[in-house]
Amino acid sequence: MQGQIDTSFATAQRDLFTSGMAANIGMNSFGVWLAIKSHADFNDGEAWPGVRKLADMTGLGTGTVSRSIQTLIDAKLLRVMAAGKGHKSTRYMARERLDVRLGDRVLCTIVVDYVPTVLRDKLDRIKKSLSSGKHDPVAFAEVDIIPGPGFAWDEKAGMLKASIPSADIPSLPLDPGEAKVLNDLQRKALLLKNKSKDRA
Repeated sequence: MQGQIDTSFATAQRDLFTSGMAANIGMNSFGVWLAIKSHADFNDGEAWPGVRKLADMTGLGTGTVSRSIQTLIDAKLLRVMAAGKGHKSTRYMARERLDVRLGDRVLCTIVVDYVPTVLRDKLDRIKKSLSSGKHDPVAFAEVDIIPGPGFAWDEKAGMLKASIPSADIPSLPLDPGEAKVLNDLQRKALLLKNKSKDRA
C-alpha cells in the first residue's frame, strides 16, 4: 500500500481554554486562528492566507472570517502586518496568550508571537523566569504584557505595580516536613502562652 499522511501540527495553548479566552472569542474565531496558524512560516511565523482560503478551510462564510479576524486582533491573538516580502496579500502573525496567576488572581497576560522554531524555548524561558523570580530580559524581549485587573505596567521600572490585599494572596500548600515544623512551633507557642497566663 502506498499513501501519504501529514503528521505536522500547530500548538494551541491549553491556557486559551483554562483562561476562558476560547469561549470569549467563540469557536468561529478559534477555528480561523488555528487555520492562520496552520499557514505560519516555520522560521518567522508569518502567514498570508486570504479570507477566501480561510473560509474554505473552516467552512465559514467570508463575512464571518473577516469578523473573526477582527475578534482575534481585539483579543491580541493576531497581528496584521502590511503586505510585503513579495506577497500581495495581508500578512498575519498568530499570537499565544498566557495568564500569569497568583491563586485565582490574574497578575498579567503575556502575549507571544507564534514562531514555531522558537516558541517552545521562549515559553520555557518565560516559565523558568517566572517560577524562579529572577528577571530574564531575553525571555521577555518581544512580548506584550497586559496588566491584570487592578494592575498597571510601569514602563520606566519595567514591572507590574499594584497593591494586593493580604487576604487575596493565596497560602502555599506546605509539604509534610514544613507542616510538622509549623505544628511543632504552634504547639510550643501555645505552651509558652499558657505558662505565662499561669504565672500571671
